[in-house]
Amino acid sequence: MSAVDYAWFAVAVLLGVLVIVVCVVMANLFRVLTSTKDLIDGVTSQTVPLLEQVNGTVGLVNQELARVDGILSTAETVTTTVGHMVEVVSSTVSSPLVKASAFVYGLRKAAGKAAEGEEEPPRRRRRWRR
Repeated sequence: MSAVDYAWFAVAVLLGVLVIVVCVVMANLFRVLTSTKDLIDGVTSQTVPLLEQVNGTVGLVNQELARVDGILSTAETVTTTVGHMVEVVSSTVSSPLVKASAFVYGLRKAAGKAAEGEEEPPRRRRRWRR
């Protein structure tokens, strides 16, 4: 055997070792890809039902929010109506009370002056300064 034969033999052995290493790496890569696929399938199989439940829950929440919105609009209407009623009652009651109290005050003052025998002094006009 010559040196060239030994060189070709060494190259053949190195290529064989390289093929074995590549096969081991490919087998490990195949195992990693298979586990990753199984993990993704597991996550998908668990996530899809959860998303369906979330969709159902969101639908129920939307229904409840619609009910609450209706309740709030009704409460707003009632509050507005009560506010208007309070304004009407207040204006109806307060206007005659103010007039009556002013009349009674005038009567009391006049009665007090009449009891003293004095006449009411004339009122002064106020001039507003600008």
